[in-house]
Amino acid sequence: MKKVLLVSNAHAGSVSMRAKEVISKALSADFKLEVTDTARRSHASELARDAVDRDFDAVVAFGGDGTINEVAQGLVGTDVALGILPGGTTNVMARSLGIPQQPIDATAFVAAHLRSDQKRRVPAGRVGDRYFTFSMGMGLDAEVVRRAEINPEGKRRYGQWLWVKNAFKAGLTEYRKSDPVITLAVEGAEPSNAITVVCCNARPFTYFKRFPVDVCPLARLDAGLDFLSLGKLGAARVAPLAWGLFVDGSHTHWSVNRYHHDVSRASISSTQALPVQVDGDYIGHHEAAEVSLVPDALDLLV
Repeated sequence: MKKVLLVSNAHAGSVSMRAKEVISKALSADFKLEVTDTARRSHASELARDAVDRDFDAVVAFGGDGTINEVAQGLVGTDVALGILPGGTTNVMARSLGIPQQPIDATAFVAAHLRSDQKRRVPAGRVGDRYFTFSMGMGLDAEVVRRAEINPEGKRRYGQWLWVKNAFKAGLTEYRKSDPVITLAVEGAEPSNAITVVCCNARPFTYFKRFPVDVCPLARLDAGLDFLSLGKLGAARVAPLAWGLFVDGSHTHWSVNRYHHDVSRASISSTQALPVQVDGDYIGHHEAAEVSLVPDALDLLV
């Protein structure tokens, strides 16, 4: 009987005790199951590493993208599979992989793949000592994430609308018409200057309600990394930027922006410390970031 660890984040947007009980009962029918809750930041990474050391076959993460990212930290480079049960506000990774959005349906999906040993080996991105499964960024996008994290009550109450509010406030205040302070250096290309840089290992970058937000519209989970550097942002560019992100990807062709597809490594530097995010998780202010692709990094139960 395969050994499975269920890691749940009780503070995630749609995780409930009732749902966890039903999920635990369903998984216990077919697998030797252990259940644990996260108690602090990075705890899920510690639990995943311990599961690797104890020869578990899979770790199933029940929470948002931050919980999934933390579990992935402990599983990259191993053959212990990652199962995903969406329990967050947006659930970017689960939705992009076609995992059912109802946790109970997602449990049946993950269990079926585990029973049949159906896994997909995928690459991951890496910035410093932190891995990411679908995105990282420095500048405006990370500032939006930071503002949401310091207002957890607002995040629970307003959900994605809080992200929209933060994006407009940051975009139309300190980032509006600001001079580029970031330099993006990608292998084989001229360096570009920007106010924000986003790297995607998959698409979309996020969702707003049912609509994908495609910062890097050519990104693919089975390819290299895509980078977008945003050179300027003024009030007149907000509507065209939204059109590009939601509709036609035209923002990637602006003369003030630079788009790089399917690359393995890049350097990001800034003249001042700026916020950095990975998979929608704020990881502090930094002046530099080395970003690279880690091939064949992780087994996903999809």
